[in-house]
Amino acid sequence: MPQYQRFTPDDAAVFANDHSELFGIHSKLTSVSFGDNHMNQVFRVKNQFGTSLIVKQALPVARGLSEQWPLSLDRLRIEAEALIQLGKASPDHVVEVLHYDADQAAMLLEDLDQYELLSKTLAGGRQFHQLAEQLAQLLAHNSFFSSDFATDIAGKNNALKKLNNPQAQQVVEDLLLSDPYINHERNQHQQHLQQLARQLWQDEKLQAEVASLRAAYRSCPQALQHGDLGCNSIFVCGDDIKVIDAEFACYGPVGFDLGIFFGSLMLQYCAAPGVIAEPKRAQDQQNYLHNQIKECWLHFAKTFFNLCQQHCRDPLFSNSAYQQKFLQQVLRYSIGFAGAEVIRRVIGAFPAAEFKQIANVAVRQQAQQQAITLGCRLIMLHAEASSISQLLSPLQDLQTQ
Repeated sequence: MPQYQRFTPDDAAVFANDHSELFGIHSKLTSVSFGDNHMNQVFRVKNQFGTSLIVKQALPVARGLSEQWPLSLDRLRIEAEALIQLGKASPDHVVEVLHYDADQAAMLLEDLDQYELLSKTLAGGRQFHQLAEQLAQLLAHNSFFSSDFATDIAGKNNALKKLNNPQAQQVVEDLLLSDPYINHERNQHQQHLQQLARQLWQDEKLQAEVASLRAAYRSCPQALQHGDLGCNSIFVCGDDIKVIDAEFACYGPVGFDLGIFFGSLMLQYCAAPGVIAEPKRAQDQQNYLHNQIKECWLHFAKTFFNLCQQHCRDPLFSNSAYQQKFLQQVLRYSIGFAGAEVIRRVIGAFPAAEFKQIANVAVRQQAQQQAITLGCRLIMLHAEASSISQLLSPLQDLQTQ
């Protein structure tokens, strides 16, 4: 069995050529390393005709993370399998996994070189009017077909074992649902936010609600979740989206992925007046983001309910009243996790890049303070929420401040 070795660009080219018939025997390949992060290295392998593929390899030591959380190379297998399952739910909107190699902890992916990162395009004021519907379709189909509505006990337990991802879950629990609410050394907030941070650390009612979210994340493996579905995990081209990077995939509460996505759009909403110079364009972008959150939830709820009506396996789960009750719970989870995502990207580690782009210090500080206030409101109201308007009302209030 070949022993793991960290790829050089040449190794990545050989890997891509050996496991794909895309290039051909007369191809002259070039390989460039790009997009390295804390956990992986990524290469683009291209031939002289412009055909290209992506090689992604897990690193045995995750820079800045392994000292705090042990991470196994098996995480890339979990990511590959999660992307394949997500792709079954919506083949056109998930990056395609072409090959996975366990020995080298590497996989071969389609190249999205014509696509752009959603977070950067939104910060520039661009709008994608199919975003909400496409993402809702993906999440509804994936959540339904990996849930108890569509699987029996044996199938569900096999899936849980196959995609058991405790190391990645620990990272998510700590960064999202612990660190921002204690005085932890991983937090990276700026000095002007120190007073607001201290309020979080001392607010027992808020922490009780965060604890309930953490308990749900840990103990409600309802369906497969991408695990980190913010705007940095979505590429766009024209009106099409592609989801990438499922390193934190696990079975969790339905509503987790929705919440992370909603929180990511809310961060864009808070930052818009600072990164878009013209006030009218900034407000128009905020209105767009508001509507995308609303439309995403409405499409998700409608699609999920229709799938329940048509494909539910269990007679009791086929009960319409129960299905509506389940969707109410999904909404509540999405609101709570959205609030947690907003707070952690301001107070915690790996702060949101959107705020760093705001040149005016006073405007940047106001946007960050508004984000923390918004996140707290969402967390505090999530357990009793009954409609999407309760998610959107705190967002609209920011425009009047």
